[in-house]
Amino acid sequence: MATETAAKGNAVTLRYSIILEDGTTIGDQNTRPLTFTIGDRNIFPVLDQGVIGMRVNDIRKIILLSEQGYGTYDDDLILQVDREAFPEDLKLVPGRTVQYQNRDGERANFVVQKVGGDRVTLDGNHPLAGQKLIYQVELLKID
Repeated sequence: MATETAAKGNAVTLRYSIILEDGTTIGDQNTRPLTFTIGDRNIFPVLDQGVIGMRVNDIRKIILLSEQGYGTYDDDLILQVDREAFPEDLKLVPGRTVQYQNRDGERANFVVQKVGGDRVTLDGNHPLAGQKLIYQVELLKID
């Protein structure tokens, strides 16, 4: 049964785009809709709470500070790795995402920042870390 306004416990479907501080937009009206249950902690808490009170077809901007989204940028997540740690046939170019495994067997995704001689600089921060994000959401459905 659909309710008039979105409330905790409702499954909601929304379309969204993310606007960065410099005005760059990530996603558009063709972005696959997102469905979640309010209060189930499956998305960022600020975004989760931000849809409460919306009605179907409402559009709202919800602002997430960096620490509420993908976190602050952490310089400790920049690694210098020997080129020989990667397969010889792997083309390492700036911007490419690679998976790195530490000594304990834990895996993480890193973005190649720089390749120089026998060293590769990797960035383990999420590409949106350190940025304020403005989610523009349109509520499509309430269940």
